[in-house]
Parts: sequence; structure tokens; C-alpha cells
Amino acid sequence: MSLAVFFKNNLKNIPPHIGTLINKVPYSYRPGLGKIYEKRKAEIETFDTSKDVLKLKEFIFTRMYEITNYAYHNIPFYKEYYDTHNFIPASLRCFGDLQKIPIVNKGILRNYNVEQRSALRKSRYIVNTGGSSGTPFSLYIEPESMGHEWAHMHHIWGKLNYKPSDLKLVFGGRSDLKELVEYDVIRNHFAVDIYASYSDVSKKLKKVLTKYEIKYLHGYPSSIYDFAVYCRDYDTELKEKLSNMLVGAFLGSEYPQPHYRKVIEDTFGVKSISWYGHTERCVLAYEKNAPFVYAPFQTYGFTEAVESDEDHNLVSTNYYNYASPLIRYNTEDIISDLTYEGEILNSFKITKGREGEFVIDKSGKKINLTGLIFGRHHDLFNFSKFIQVKQIEKGKIEINFVSETLREEEAERLFDTRNLNFEVKFVKRIEPYRTSSGKINLLVK
Repeated sequence: MSLAVFFKNNLKNIPPHIGTLINKVPYSYRPGLGKIYEKRKAEIETFDTSKDVLKLKEFIFTRMYEITNYAYHNIPFYKEYYDTHNFIPASLRCFGDLQKIPIVNKGILRNYNVEQRSALRKSRYIVNTGGSSGTPFSLYIEPESMGHEWAHMHHIWGKLNYKPSDLKLVFGGRSDLKELVEYDVIRNHFAVDIYASYSDVSKKLKKVLTKYEIKYLHGYPSSIYDFAVYCRDYDTELKEKLSNMLVGAFLGSEYPQPHYRKVIEDTFGVKSISWYGHTERCVLAYEKNAPFVYAPFQTYGFTEAVESDEDHNLVSTNYYNYASPLIRYNTEDIISDLTYEGEILNSFKITKGREGEFVIDKSGKKINLTGLIFGRHHDLFNFSKFIQVKQIEKGKIEINFVSETLREEEAERLFDTRNLNFEVKFVKRIEPYRTSSGKINLLVK
């Protein structure tokens, strides 16, 4: 039985008064995690402080060679794919040679079943990701990677002074919560049922806050924003309780739209930090020095910018997942504003991400939804909690707005449609559209 399975089966029912004591044990002393956790922490520190680019390139090259050579000799897909491209790992001699490794993408990988592109390992578990297409894609993850993950995530959260013993209030996509607010001992947080009425959640949460000090909000920016609006407009008591405790907000899994972020920060009087990652666990990047500028952890995986027709694609490799390696995996996300340390990608901005959030006007031009919704001053935001867009057909869109009182004809007057080459229809909704995981995307599919 893997450590992850053991924890899941044996610790999930531990109450918070005991769980919070368990979580005072430093990660470096935790069985199955400590050794890898401490090693990764040291590597992160080296990359943060070292100016020896040659040494950093050697670090990347060694790990890239090891995973590529392993995949070629142990996984049918990579043997076949590399042979077809006349590539063998033995040809890799230095950092510059890594460009010889053929790039893969989800479309190529889907031509093979998960076993054909995976290796038998001592322990592994399967995960699925749909991405923007909604088409499932499966791969195996090794549970031993937990220490690797936590070291990097704690470094990100540490920018806001987080310690693993600190409690978080999490707004994610879990639908298996038995309670409206439920403690998770493994992650040391209270999870909120984002599908429930916040008036009901509030009653349970206020009881929790009389016993426990929650220092951080964590989860989908759209869901935390939804909660912040509820507290600001309907529950001043809860807003004040949290504002007196909270230190920061961790915004993950979605791009942190500036409007959402500002409301969260202003409502609770906190700073926030966001990061960028994938279920595939190839790339992890965070706001190291400035909002919306993402610095990739080259200790997590090799992250590259590869030139494409549009600009640059984000291409990445997971060093340590030998169960289902993804090597030079094209995420097909578009990035820009690149900076480098030597030849190593140092930071980027996300131009067009996984959500594919754009609509097509009558002339066939792609219009970015972030600019359309948040780049203009729409008075509709003063009366509506969420605005989402649905593409009906080329040149025709539907603006879905969430409001208790506003009528559709009023919404039309409050939305800036100047210079837009669209036929626009307005639809009032009581609740926003959510994905199956609970996210509230700008683009409704």
C-alpha cells in the first residue's frame, strides 16, 4: 500500500483538534516525504541564489537525459515515436542537444492508450485531465512525488509567510463533502462546499472560526471572489471575522482575473499570489516578483518557450514521473514577454491559456475575452456578480450575467459594445455556469 493510499484510508476522519496538532510536525520529519521534501527545498534555494548558469544547465541536462533514456528503453510509445523521428537519447551530449528531443502533444499521445505510454512501477495511480477540450486524457502519477509537490507549493505560499501548520479555507471543485465546511487533515485545511448556499456555509463557518484561526484563503479565484462578494454584500459579521484572521489568498487552477483579484484583496484586506500548473505536473510557475508574471520552477521540470506561428508555446517536461513520462510536452498554451537567465527560461506572461478563452467576430478575428470583459469599463459589473460569454456562432455571442434584480434590456445599456463586430444577446441567470469541477470560466462551452 502506498503512503498516499494509507493516509487517505486512515487519516481522513481525524477531527481538526487532533489534525492541527499532527500538522505541527515539520515536513522534513514526515515518513515517505521528508527526504525528498528537504532535497527539493535545497534545489529550489540553489536555483534562486546561484549565478552559475553552467551549473544550472548541468542540473537540467542530467534530469532530462535520465527521463528520456528511461522512456526510450521502457515505454513502447517513446521507443516507436523516437525511432520514427530518428532520435536516440545516446545522442544527447550537452544542454543545447535537448532541442533534438522530439516534441509531443496531447493529440499525438491520445493515439496510444495509457498503458502504451506508461511504465510498470512499484506504485502508481491514475489521474484524468480534460483541459479546454473536455476530452479526457489519462496518465499515471507516482505517489512518491508528494514530497516533490509540497516543497514547491510551500515555497510559493511562503511568499505570503505561510507555514504548513497554518490553516487554510479552501474553495475547490470537490463534490464529495459530507459537511458544508469539512476538515482535511492531510492538507490541513477546511474545505468549503462551493455548490451550497453561502448563507448555510456561513453558519457552519462561524462555528469553526470560534475554535480555529484560519490564515489563508485558497482555491479557484472565481469561487473565492463569489464568496468575497457574499461576505461584502450580505454578511458583514463573517467578513470582519475573516479580515481579522486572514494573512493572504492563494489563487490556483484558474487565471486570476484582475477584477476578481481586486475584490478578494479589498474585501478581506489581504495580498494574494497565484501560480500556474497542470494536472500533468510538467510545469509549475508562480508570481515570484510581480503579479501576472510567472517564474517557472526549473527544479520541478524543464520549462521552455518554443517558437510557434502565434508567438511561443509553453513546452515542459516532468523530471520525476517515470510512470507516465511527458517529455517536451507542448501544453499548447501561448506565452509572451519572455525573460532568460542564459538560455534558461526565467519568466513569462500567459497570452492565451488552457481555457481557450476567445470568441470569433463576424470577420473571423479572435477576440480575447479577458480584454473584452475586463479590459473595458462595463457598468454592468456594478449590478452583476458574474459575466460570462457564450459563442452562438461566428459573429454572434451571448452575454450571460448573474443578477437578482437587473433586467436584460437594462444589462444591454450597461455593457460597452463600441467597436465590437458582434451581434450580442443578453441573458439573465440566477447562478453562473460552472464546469464539472466547479470552475466559473469566462467562456461558456
